[in-house]
Amino acid sequence: MKFPSFDLERIQSIYENSVEVNLTESGIEPLSLKELMNPKELEKLLNLPLGYGYTQGAPLLRQRISNLYDGFDESNVLVTSGSSEAIFISAILTVSKGDRVVMMTPNYLSFNGVAEALGADVDYVPLIKKEKWEWDLDCLDEKVINKTKVISICNPNNPTGSVLNLEQMLRVIEIASRVGAYLLIDEVYIGAELESKRTKSFLGMYEKTIITSGLSKSYAHPGLRIGWIISDKSFVEEAWAIKDYTTIASSSLSQHIASKVLEPETISKLRLRTKELLNKNLETFSKWILPYSNHLSFLKPEAGGFAFVKYDMDINSTDLVHDLRKNEGVFIVPGDNFGMDGYFRVGLGHESIGFNKGLNLLSKGLTRIFPNNFT
Repeated sequence: MKFPSFDLERIQSIYENSVEVNLTESGIEPLSLKELMNPKELEKLLNLPLGYGYTQGAPLLRQRISNLYDGFDESNVLVTSGSSEAIFISAILTVSKGDRVVMMTPNYLSFNGVAEALGADVDYVPLIKKEKWEWDLDCLDEKVINKTKVISICNPNNPTGSVLNLEQMLRVIEIASRVGAYLLIDEVYIGAELESKRTKSFLGMYEKTIITSGLSKSYAHPGLRIGWIISDKSFVEEAWAIKDYTTIASSSLSQHIASKVLEPETISKLRLRTKELLNKNLETFSKWILPYSNHLSFLKPEAGGFAFVKYDMDINSTDLVHDLRKNEGVFIVPGDNFGMDGYFRVGLGHESIGFNKGLNLLSKGLTRIFPNNFT
């Protein structure tokens, strides 16, 4: 089994901690433990034994995860070491050599890499740029055939920030049910909506639905490496058996902190912080890009901590990103990492001081590289 290079994660790992301003993150500026917990809770944390935790996830944490969804309980939840492990385990359970899987694109290219390593045939259905990014559901209907085992969706979508509406969701379910395919839905950006309307989950709408999510994005705690699978009980039992072979148990310390993150009062505060920060930075970004509108454009995201920017300059997106990184100290994500050259992604979830500094460095770099286009 040979895995393709996961370019997005690799370049972030190499460079994100060595640049002056990192604008590659798609989540929200992380909180510190002091910001999350009161002194009494911190003292309890200091006295917590660093032993193994529950391999399927601590009962309180699984209960609080299940409370995020209607009609499900802790027996429907497997805690994983980040949502990436959730996607990995789900792929192993659903895909075999010779199977066909269909994936939304552009997308976070994790599931497709695992599916390819398992010997599956991966096909892609594009999001089409109209007044907003819209998934081509007629194309999806054509590409889903009897041997299609999985339809993989990121909703809200990374990197476009688009969200499927109810009518579109029902069409996807109709297509999946026609051949009995699994729906593998990455919902990690639910909770990072820019407006008040919360994204509807696919969970409970179709019996062969697998939801993966975690605390890294809208909940602002990527360092905990806590994710989850939520699905029917039989699938979760099978997934738990695979986790026994991967990470065995997610960090007991992280699980304890995650239970605090998912307290109802804490969730409300985090969601408000996320919404305020994203809207503030989106307004700043919209003003920043306006003078460059002859060469740069983007569609306002509905959810998620990023802007996906199209440019018309004659340069490869990876080359552009590395020039800006090396010479200006600002780091953004090339569209190549999502299979779409001619674009780059800018994270909107940073605190304002760092975000504004990053935009100033972007301006400096673009003016230097393209003096005839940017002044």
